[in-house]
Amino acid sequence: MENKRLFGLMCYVNRELARRNSENLAALGISGAQLQTLIFVHKNLEAGTPVCQRDVERELNLRASSVSALLSDLTASGYITRTHIDGDARTKFIGLTAKGEQLCLKNRALIDECDGMIQDALTENEQKAFKSLLIKIFNHVKD
Repeated sequence: MENKRLFGLMCYVNRELARRNSENLAALGISGAQLQTLIFVHKNLEAGTPVCQRDVERELNLRASSVSALLSDLTASGYITRTHIDGDARTKFIGLTAKGEQLCLKNRALIDECDGMIQDALTENEQKAFKSLLIKIFNHVKD
């Protein structure tokens, strides 16, 4: 019975955070997958690593057709650019426009707000344990 209660609590927390996130994203006019893509591109570009469509497919665990549509929407909305490599028209590198960069910076505030809610509920030791357990669960689920 305790496992069912824990699962129910996890589902509730997930729904509540997803609801709040959806409200914030709706105000920005983008989806969660689009924002995740922008953040992925932003982090890689900050590290000096170019990003192509295949990288986004792997990161989001989505089919090529889904990522292609997602990138087309982001391009049409003015958040990203896609450029070809010389000699290879099939590989397109993704860049952020000023608008995309600005959205990523705004999103840091949203993430900080969500992170703050979690941190406020936990002591420092609980936060460390929580982070460790989340990483353990993530590694188990992704394999």
